Amino acid sequence: MSVPLPLIRAHLNLDDDRDPDLLSHYANVAALWVAAYTGQPFTADNALMVQAALLLVAHQYESREGVTFASPYQLPFGVHDLLSPLKERVTGYQPDTVAP
Repeated sequence: MSVPLPLIRAHLNLDDDRDPDLLSHYANVAALWVAAYTGQPFTADNALMVQAALLLVAHQYESREGVTFASPYQLPFGVHDLLSPLKERVTGYQPDTVAP
């Protein structure tokens, strides 16, 4: 796992052992998102990457739906934001082909 489970539990103020699989899943998703966003491999030694992953894990753990009942707007770091770094950018640019 990319971010240690005890660190995630401390960040979320969880005093029990609930949801280890879910927290591990969120940590893996967060690490992949950080890596895709930065274009660099996720490393647990990079404090900035770990902090960003912890923020993403907390958001995903607290907000498990794409929208909330109180607000019809999409929550940040939803499906579009998670997939955005993986999306191929289409600019309309096509390089000239060189004739042989």
